Amino acid sequence: MSENQSNTGINTNLVWWHGFVEDVNDPLKLGRCRVRIFGIHTHDKKEIPTDSLPWATSIMPSNSSSASGLGLSPTGILPGTWVLGFFRDGESCQQPMILGTYGGINKLEGITSKNKSLGFNDPSGKLPKSTYIDEPDVNKLARNEDIGNTIVEKKRNDLDSRNPTALGGSWSEPRTPYNATYPKNHVYESESGHVFEVDDTPNYERLHKYHKSGTFEEIHPDGSKVEKIIGDDFMIVRKNNHVSVYGNSTVNVGNDIKIASGRNVDVQIGGNARVLVSGSLTAKVGGNSTIQTAGNLKMQTGGNFTHFVGGSYTVVSGGLMTLLAPKVSLNPGVGFSLGSVGFSLGLNTNKSAPAQTTTTTPKRKVVLELDDGRTITTDEDRKVRTSNRGLVNAVDLTENDDIVSLA
Repeated sequence: MSENQSNTGINTNLVWWHGFVEDVNDPLKLGRCRVRIFGIHTHDKKEIPTDSLPWATSIMPSNSSSASGLGLSPTGILPGTWVLGFFRDGESCQQPMILGTYGGINKLEGITSKNKSLGFNDPSGKLPKSTYIDEPDVNKLARNEDIGNTIVEKKRNDLDSRNPTALGGSWSEPRTPYNATYPKNHVYESESGHVFEVDDTPNYERLHKYHKSGTFEEIHPDGSKVEKIIGDDFMIVRKNNHVSVYGNSTVNVGNDIKIASGRNVDVQIGGNARVLVSGSLTAKVGGNSTIQTAGNLKMQTGGNFTHFVGGSYTVVSGGLMTLLAPKVSLNPGVGFSLGSVGFSLGLNTNKSAPAQTTTTTPKRKVVLELDDGRTITTDEDRKVRTSNRGLVNAVDLTENDDIVSLA
């Protein structure tokens, strides 16, 4: 045991130091750094190369466990960082510990020259950044200085100013309210350019998360949130999803929208509904179809509108129902061949509904084809006398009926 250590193994004669980090690629992946220490290591790499420097262990803050993967990882220090620490083995100076990092104002003078061949300089040549020469190491966003070289300027130049809404109108992406006052904005920026901000500037309080690609989420002082996604967006909910909007909601999609439901879909509209389709509109229902509106319902399509219903089709209107079309056809081309007595159901498709005129559905016509080639046109509910069943509605005749005369 060293004379500088007590029986508990704690060194009572710590040696303090400050130095410069030149390597962070710890082969043991413990977050250690190779540090060139003033007063102990020369700046001449020919005498003491970087790979001969001792590995210094980082001390983590007390709110981080540093055990079994829990807490913060000790991997934030980069080559080119100034650090302060002590030797836990005292004057032996072989076991350096890093207490923390510190910044200053970068001056390319003296031993700091960005010369990668000399010690006390970043071996990669990246730090200090050219935009931080003769400036404090404190992030520009925290200082609100030289903002033109920050993500604030990038966001301001990439605003989506005109996003169209349905049936006219548009909305614009809100401008970032950034207006930080030192020292109220607390900033973390990673080496690749990811940024987190917790801004406590009075009247400009923000929370901001920014990805280097330009994707970001920012909460404004009034509680509004702007979320911008540069790539694709995926959201997976294993159970229920609830969305409540007490104001207006606007959704604009530049391409297709596909909505699939494994069960029921309920749509409730308290006011008016307008549907404008520039192309064709097709609706297919396997069961019953019911449309009921207490107000106005407008559906407009620039192409065709086809509605397939496998069961009953019910339209309920609390007011006037008007059908406007150059031509109105009911059951066109629907026919049945019944052998000796055949008939087809149909309405004269050349009948036109006058513009702005309310129409009602007329009685269907039945065309009776006799064995001698003659045809008889009559209403569907006209009674026909048969020898085998007596009086029968024209629409209910079958190929087995023997027509005697019209009643």
